[in-house]
Amino acid sequence: MFKGLFDFKNQYCNIRWEIIIPILILITLGLLSLSSTSDLGNFSSAFYKQCIWLLIGSLIFILIQFVRIQFLYDYSYIFYILLVLMLLITMFMPKIEGSRRWIVFGSIHFQPSEFGKILFIASLSRFFTDLRNKDTFSIYFVFILILLMIPPLIIIKQPDLGTSIAYLSIVIPILYWSKIKTYIIFFLISPIVSIFASYQLNIYYFWMILFLIVLVIYRPNFYIAIINVILNIFCAVSAPYIYNNFLNPYQQRRISTFLDPLSDPMGAGYQIIQSMISIGSGGFAGKGLGEGTQTYLKFLPVRDSDFIISVMGEELGFISIFFVILSISIFIYWCFTYARKIENKYVSSLIVGFGTLIYMHLIINMGMISGLLPVTGLPAPFISYGGSFFLTCTIMVGLINNAVNNHL
Repeated sequence: MFKGLFDFKNQYCNIRWEIIIPILILITLGLLSLSSTSDLGNFSSAFYKQCIWLLIGSLIFILIQFVRIQFLYDYSYIFYILLVLMLLITMFMPKIEGSRRWIVFGSIHFQPSEFGKILFIASLSRFFTDLRNKDTFSIYFVFILILLMIPPLIIIKQPDLGTSIAYLSIVIPILYWSKIKTYIIFFLISPIVSIFASYQLNIYYFWMILFLIVLVIYRPNFYIAIINVILNIFCAVSAPYIYNNFLNPYQQRRISTFLDPLSDPMGAGYQIIQSMISIGSGGFAGKGLGEGTQTYLKFLPVRDSDFIISVMGEELGFISIFFVILSISIFIYWCFTYARKIENKYVSSLIVGFGTLIYMHLIINMGMISGLLPVTGLPAPFISYGGSFFLTCTIMVGLINNAVNNHL
């Protein structure tokens, strides 16, 4: 299967600095923040471990430059089957910290949903590149959508809501990039909107009026229109059932805390409240590296991973968060710029998928720490501490750099 994966003769390693420099800025800010939360006298601390992952990631990045993108295309369907099988295996593994996210071999723990993001994007890009009729709801199109929902649904059952959201966040951008009609994308996401809108009747009435207006304007097939109306009503009516039966108690608490953090200030709302205090107390320039009281006195939980940007905001100030936003904006700009120039549709979709996933991870994380989104446990790419996630993001950036070098 892996024959032809690498091509050391015809491919070359050329660094696209407009893509890499924003990533290096994120890594630098992450290491600065980790140096503040870690004991620098202890070589087993998060800071030194992250430096080791950075070294390993750099070597993997160079190796990735010699991967044949055509190999990913050829084996995309096999990758999808492999991903689903690995996720299903986790359901039979022992629970670790209340969830079944890992495949366990003795002392080795492997989380397939993390590396599986790459496989999911590779297969997703292939599905929609091969799709012929992009103007209607064909049987093949509906079949693809059903297949795409399988990995996120398995991940939700692990349970890992944050990673599931990360998987789903890729679908709409690739659909749009694949030139699927806008009204089709609208009808696809409408049931999800109906679920969230149903919690406020006024919002739900407004949403249904907007939905019917779009339905009249685009006039889809009669049966498709009826199915969409029924599906939206069904999703709205079943929203309380979904909330009570499909979400774990801790996930329900996260949603209620998101709506009102002060409802449980010493419980579920504690993380968000402490995070907002950290960011707000940093001001424009911050208190100085290592001078953050929230961090030093350990009021801020999970400060090495999920809430590392809160540490950054307190000690390095708003200016550091500005550079984070600027860096990820530059990165995603060049991803879409190069994707637009590349004629190969599959390669173009890969770039959009990888770039979108990294971008959405950071946006969701920043929304989470500021109280704009529920706490989902998604780390910040290249900033948060974590080996497997760091390497996954490094591979994606490496493949983006590879694709631009060899297909532009």
